[in-house]
Amino acid sequence: MNLYSIQAITFDAGHTLFQPSPSVGSVYREVMLRHGLDNSENALELGFRKAFSHVSKNSEILDGEKREKDYWRRIVKETLKGLESPGEGFDSLFEELWTEFGHGRRWRTEAGTTATLKALKEARYRLSILSNWDKRLRIVVSDFGYENLFEHLFISSEIGFEKPHAGIFKHAAKRLELEPSRMLHVGDSLKEDLIGARNAGFQAALLSQENVEVPSGTIRIAKLSELIPLLERKVNALEDQPQ
Repeated sequence: MNLYSIQAITFDAGHTLFQPSPSVGSVYREVMLRHGLDNSENALELGFRKAFSHVSKNSEILDGEKREKDYWRRIVKETLKGLESPGEGFDSLFEELWTEFGHGRRWRTEAGTTATLKALKEARYRLSILSNWDKRLRIVVSDFGYENLFEHLFISSEIGFEKPHAGIFKHAAKRLELEPSRMLHVGDSLKEDLIGARNAGFQAALLSQENVEVPSGTIRIAKLSELIPLLERKVNALEDQPQ
């Protein structure tokens, strides 16, 4: 991994920059109570995780935004299997859940995230988000006041490629007018973020608190702030060079 060549950093959004707040199960329960449904937070959380792990997107839906919404609709429906469900009121429930997660109030950042992003920007790294998401991400980023931190938001539903497809990474490199090797991608998914980025020629860092083995030439960090000491070596080395 050549840290000295990095000029731009792209970040995954969900579970890298933003975490559901206070949890998916909690938000689902809150919304469902307004619809007269009394499922426990734990049951909803477990149902969601199970659904998220095996529901896939319908590739026959060509419109990216429609494909994303269909995907999340099926996840919610799968989450409620075996639980109290709204029956004919499902459409109304889903629309409310879809809207809820399109606002910053339903997301949080880990301690130090904002400070890390600001420090990287002050060190003149070009920052962008590169995420499998939909246009709601733009509202979330705005609600956090992050618009001035990120040069671009590379959103899969708008671009037409999803990680780990190399297309979304190559699109980002082209827009930034950089060689992929000069870009570092940071995310929490081994397949989508780490391997996807590496296959597209990016440098890559996996964000994981678990002791996951990563491929040679990549790194694992437990929190975003660990990027600072890694990249400071480059900054300090450049500052020490004669002018």
